[in-house]
Amino acid sequence: MKDNYQEDYTSLLPLYIEEKDEVVQPVYPKLDRAIEKTSLVVDRHSMDISGKEYCKWIDDTWLVMGEAQFLKKEYIQAKQIFDFTKRKYPDEETKQISYLWLGRLHAVQGEYQRANDQYRKVSIEDGFPEKRISELYAAKTDLYIKQDRYDDAITWLEKCIEHTRKRQVKTRRMFLLAQLYRLEGDGRKSSDLYAEVIKRNPEYEMAFYAKINRALAYDVTAGNTEEIKEILFKMLKDEKNIEYKDQIYYALAELELKEDNEPKGIEYLKLATQKSVRNGNTKGLAYYKLGEIYFAKPNYPVAQAYYDSTISFLSQEHPDYDQILALASSLTQMMRDVEIVEREDSLQAFALLSEKEQKRIIDQRIQDVIQEERDKKRQKEIDQMQSQAAKFQQNTAFNKSMNKGQWYFYNPGAVGFGASEFNRIWGKRKNEDNWRRADKTSEIPLNLGDGDDMILAEDTIEGADDPKNEIYYRKSIPDTEEKLERSHALIVEALYDLAIVYKDQMKDDPKAIETFEELIARYDTSKYHISSHYQLYLMYAQNGNQAKSDFYKNLILDKYPNSEYAKVIRDPNYAQNAVKSESELAQQYEEAYAAFDQGLYRKAFTLSEAGLEGGQHEFTGQFMLLQALCLGSIDSEARMVSELETVAKQYGSSPVGEEARKILAYIKNGKVIDSKVEEAESALSEAETESALASYTYNIGDMHNFILIVDDSLDANRIQITVSDFNRSYFSTKGFKTSMIPLKNERNMIVVSSVGYATKAMDYYNTFSTASESTKALIDSGGTAFVISLNNYAVFFKNQSTEVYNLFFSENYLKTK
Repeated sequence: MKDNYQEDYTSLLPLYIEEKDEVVQPVYPKLDRAIEKTSLVVDRHSMDISGKEYCKWIDDTWLVMGEAQFLKKEYIQAKQIFDFTKRKYPDEETKQISYLWLGRLHAVQGEYQRANDQYRKVSIEDGFPEKRISELYAAKTDLYIKQDRYDDAITWLEKCIEHTRKRQVKTRRMFLLAQLYRLEGDGRKSSDLYAEVIKRNPEYEMAFYAKINRALAYDVTAGNTEEIKEILFKMLKDEKNIEYKDQIYYALAELELKEDNEPKGIEYLKLATQKSVRNGNTKGLAYYKLGEIYFAKPNYPVAQAYYDSTISFLSQEHPDYDQILALASSLTQMMRDVEIVEREDSLQAFALLSEKEQKRIIDQRIQDVIQEERDKKRQKEIDQMQSQAAKFQQNTAFNKSMNKGQWYFYNPGAVGFGASEFNRIWGKRKNEDNWRRADKTSEIPLNLGDGDDMILAEDTIEGADDPKNEIYYRKSIPDTEEKLERSHALIVEALYDLAIVYKDQMKDDPKAIETFEELIARYDTSKYHISSHYQLYLMYAQNGNQAKSDFYKNLILDKYPNSEYAKVIRDPNYAQNAVKSESELAQQYEEAYAAFDQGLYRKAFTLSEAGLEGGQHEFTGQFMLLQALCLGSIDSEARMVSELETVAKQYGSSPVGEEARKILAYIKNGKVIDSKVEEAESALSEAETESALASYTYNIGDMHNFILIVDDSLDANRIQITVSDFNRSYFSTKGFKTSMIPLKNERNMIVVSSVGYATKAMDYYNTFSTASESTKALIDSGGTAFVISLNNYAVFFKNQSTEVYNLFFSENYLKTK
């Protein structure tokens, strides 16, 4: 396992590397072998006579078997073994070691109180071996680190280090203690401890990071920083540190920022990103720090660029990764809105220029594009020549270090070189589809209704996508009423979305207020007019400007007295009562639509009529649209068209109005209404999907099967053999049974029965998906794999909808993995 583990000194060092899947999964076959051998020892050599064991090695054998089960994450079996050994054997040492392993079992499953209860039972006085006391203290340290209780973790880790005998292990634990001190804000102790680590002459990489972290932890108020800087500059000049320059510059940046020298700190952070050739995580941390600096100013455009880069390089195990990803997404969304407003404003201004001036500007832009392409081509040729020269030098060094005749993956030098090259080029990437994509935050749609209505004929003309063609620029100019209307609609959507981002995601009320007021000032009316007034009413009240708040409140009450917003202002309990009413209306609409879907048009019409009683509400438009469609069958097409035109006119650009216009377009273009009914049925499939999803239940305690679904054009027997071979290699002690069942739609289903409860089933799934090349290939070639409880298996086999179950599996298993 140590061979499979690569230490990441930029993150908190784990006390137990075996808790990482990528470390332990490759040794599953060896752990299975250990379990098999210990089982044989117990079976053949146990001398249990009248409840007393006379073979002195059996208790030790059970403990080894339990440890192997624990490492394989077979927690239920491991717990059964350790519960058995603590009860069965009178030897106090066996009992005490069992308590220790039971504590670790509970800790790794997040049962912290139960883990602590087990650890309290362990003591030297009661028989725990004194020479192993550091293991107990390490376990307690790990328990508190898991709970982010670093102060308690420090207390136990200090005791652990005091009793640790192996020099290398002790040095590593001292490094971890220094990290914990820094997290707790004690820079002086952290710095002193890193100095101790350096004195112990550890391996080069640990010594290097100890020097770097000492600089990061240094308290600038406690002494002269010039001494630390001098050490760092000396490290920069050392040829051995060429691959570590990014970390050195990052440490220098931290020192400068602590001394409030922001310009110099930014300069060093930028150098850290430029010099990064080895550790993508350091590059990510540098981008993260730059993002924080510019976000605090606030300079959102620059911050957005740095946060985008952060998520490409920063390890996903970083404690702030999810928060950073959310912020990067929000900033990307914000910048998209800003760019839309700026682009549409400039295009509207461009449309007012003379034809001659427009042509001059377009021609100049085309020439700029052509020149940019030439420059890029030339730069690419230069980069290729430099890359080939650098690669030649690297390959020369690589070939010298490589053992002749040794397979690549058995050669640590070769594998290390390849990993270093990959990280240099790509940074640290998760093993997933589309891993090459650096920016995964920019696909945020703007809410413009149905996309088809935003596409104009000019967008499809030949040359419309070529930036060296005049049509490419002409198509975007709002020089017709239709194009101008679309341009204004884009600005309205972008301004409102931008204001909401400022308010809810950036928590920047002044910017949000400014943007809402800009939207109101620029447009006399829009679909967001009333909601903008309401947001301003709330924000001014929250910021203590009662006069402004009252102004917008009175404006809503005077101009929109019957709106939902006015009702909420008058009656604070209105929203709560409205929720109950909406729930009843939703149920009514579902009944009406179900009748329509079954062809019971008169019943659907009557139910819709009942739903329209009592005035306007959220479902009024849906009921009116459903009534109009029913009239096509119970009255006439002319009556239906008339009612649809009324709905389209009354509901404008809302989803209901757009749907009515689409249906009218179908009819006017000579299409029969049946095709629209088919579309309605297609829309209903979403409801059917929700209903099908509701038939599945998630229960972590249910026994699960593993399922692999493949096309029946593949050799199912060979695939079944591959799966069975995988089971023998990785789960040989389990005796899993494999079977093949034909499905509908030319598919076959390979079933591995009873692979365990949810947690163990997911362990099987993850091992199947990542640890074995032969099984990974089955999934990569189009196979669908998942685990399913025995209760859900019956439901799945009845409907055989892989798409629906995959939604359930993704939501309940993959997201909680």
